[in-house]
Amino acid sequence: MQDKAVAEDGEKETFSKKPRHCEAEMPLTDSEEDSFLFPVEEIVQYPLPGYVAPSSISFSLDGRLISYLFSPDGTLHRKVFAFDVASRRQELVFCPLDGGGLDESNLSAEEKLRRERSRERGLGVTRYEWKSRSTSSSCSAPGKPTIMVPLPNGVYFQEISGSEPELKLTCCVGSPIIDPHLSPDGSMLAYVRDDELHVLNLFGGEPKQLTFGAIANRKVTGTCWYTHVYHSAAPGYLGSIRAATQ
Repeated sequence: MQDKAVAEDGEKETFSKKPRHCEAEMPLTDSEEDSFLFPVEEIVQYPLPGYVAPSSISFSLDGRLISYLFSPDGTLHRKVFAFDVASRRQELVFCPLDGGGLDESNLSAEEKLRRERSRERGLGVTRYEWKSRSTSSSCSAPGKPTIMVPLPNGVYFQEISGSEPELKLTCCVGSPIIDPHLSPDGSMLAYVRDDELHVLNLFGGEPKQLTFGAIANRKVTGTCWYTHVYHSAAPGYLGSIRAATQ
């Protein structure tokens, strides 16, 4: 029995010391049939392959539509689409006229800084906002669902399933409109221009400048936004504008 056990241990040791050989070598890939060229440009492109998806997804105020930015051709140039929850159909809502929109060639210095701060790389249509149809405001009347779309040449308003977009506020050469926002009741539009905060009544009137002395004080108003403030005299949510300076 001992001799048999010793023999088995010897066989195991011999087997463990044997070099491993692969009987069948790995087949070489046929360069003509199984491989394909993958350009370097596709590796470093943005959006990354497989990452083209809707962004800036938002519900309409009545909850019937889901809006989003999307690029059908898989590039950075996006358009506004809307998905009808009831009919389960999507439609193109807004596309820059003549294929324009925001592009690297028409970005102002102020807009470039704002995009860097917000880590924004999109082109075409980069942002939009739903316009409120609240009846709590005396100057607002119910209407079709509408979005506000800022572009390099101005601020547009587009009715869903409407005709042509309306250019509500035009940009001037050397005086771009930065970071426009709608008030909660949809009656006002706040924005930064020439380093100062401005506001426009969407139901009539001229733009009004709210801040002064930014250049003299060496301050730049970079962004603005609305906060919800409850007004006791006129029930409803009105807008209180705040600005960020640097």
